[in-house]
Amino acid sequence: MGLADEDRPAGTSLSDRAYAVIRDLLITLEIAPGSVINEEALMQRLGMGRTPVREAIKRLELEKLAAIYPRRGTFATDINIADLGRISEVRVPLEGLVAARAATRASQDDIESLERILGALRDADDNRRLLEIDVSMHRAVYHAARNPYLEATLNQYLNLSLRMLYLVLDRLPHLPDHLAEQRALVDAIKARDSDRAQALAVQHLTAFADEMRAVL
Repeated sequence: MGLADEDRPAGTSLSDRAYAVIRDLLITLEIAPGSVINEEALMQRLGMGRTPVREAIKRLELEKLAAIYPRRGTFATDINIADLGRISEVRVPLEGLVAARAATRASQDDIESLERILGALRDADDNRRLLEIDVSMHRAVYHAARNPYLEATLNQYLNLSLRMLYLVLDRLPHLPDHLAEQRALVDAIKARDSDRAQALAVQHLTAFADEMRAVL
């Protein structure tokens, strides 16, 4: 299973499908930072023509996951550890805002999706799977806020943060504890308690960022 939202399709077009797969290859560092993004290999892997793959890569360039250099080629962007602080400055307040909005706007389907994602924690037995669940939770909360601009912005910064997380995934000893915090957030959303949801989201992300700084 990839990092796309588990309950909603990433999209139905070929370029959307290509985007989701290539994005996950970049996020999980299967395509290493600074390495060439080989269009021919991706076309073969995805069973697609050049157009959807190129459209996906252009989208990833806008999201700072890929860099296109005329006459040189296309590369996965490097990871700059100093960006963690800059990204956190943007994400922390927006994660609080999106959680507060989700608490007031989430539909019953949204809440059921959040509960299903939490249920997957019972069978998670390694950090990679735990991180996938955490990503699904964040994306589901973003969607539940019913603000496509906020959702798109947070997804972009989440993706950039994830590349750093995958660098240190095996050195994050408290990941299960961080995931347990998500139960309280879902309860706050279900209770329509926007203030508590906002505080919990900020607390969760701040603690996570602090732990990452300690191991980077």
